[in-house]
Amino acid sequence: YDDPILNFLYLNGVIDTEIADDGRYYVRFASPFVQKRLFNYFAREAFPDTGRLYRPFEDLSHIITEDSLNLPNLLRRYEQYLHENHEWLFQDVPRRSDLRPFEAVHHFGLYRYLANFLEEFGGQVVPEFPTGNGKLDLLIRYQGVVYGIEAKSYTSRPAYRRALRQAARYGRSLGLQEITLAFFVEETDDESRAQYEVAYVDEESGVTVRPVFITTG
Repeated sequence: YDDPILNFLYLNGVIDTEIADDGRYYVRFASPFVQKRLFNYFAREAFPDTGRLYRPFEDLSHIITEDSLNLPNLLRRYEQYLHENHEWLFQDVPRRSDLRPFEAVHHFGLYRYLANFLEEFGGQVVPEFPTGNGKLDLLIRYQGVVYGIEAKSYTSRPAYRRALRQAARYGRSLGLQEITLAFFVEETDDESRAQYEVAYVDEESGVTVRPVFITTG
């Protein structure tokens, strides 16, 4: 209410407020349709060309087959793609004052890669925005099966634990027994991956959460 721009948008019905799982208030567009259209627009603005997604004769059987999809392996292939194309892929993206890409840029890049990758195999990716708190949920439909990805940036161990529980609740709301949690992080090591990339089974919901780290540095 104290910010004149947000106040104007709120009073005219463009945005709304929402309380997230962490008890904090966030701003989001009142219309999910508008939010999705803007997301698609900025995703294409940031990444108008995704280039070659994988090598022409690359064996992708550990990622996708005619009737199944392995999301953790697909995210690891996306991480490899980032490292192979980082120099030109992020050349013109919006950056913060410290010259690091904005967090949303990584969400846009992941969405564009997955959408283009799965389109070749007849799959579909749909972005969802349960809150305006900087996390992105992706619904994937492939061969009659629904998969879920929750993507956010890794900040700390307590936030990591909260994210596991949040992802489990999101999976339960979709009626899924398993969901993939993608963490963007500037750097990591094999020891950290071994410690944190471990399947988590939520006691309350019974949903299995599979965390995967995507290094962006």
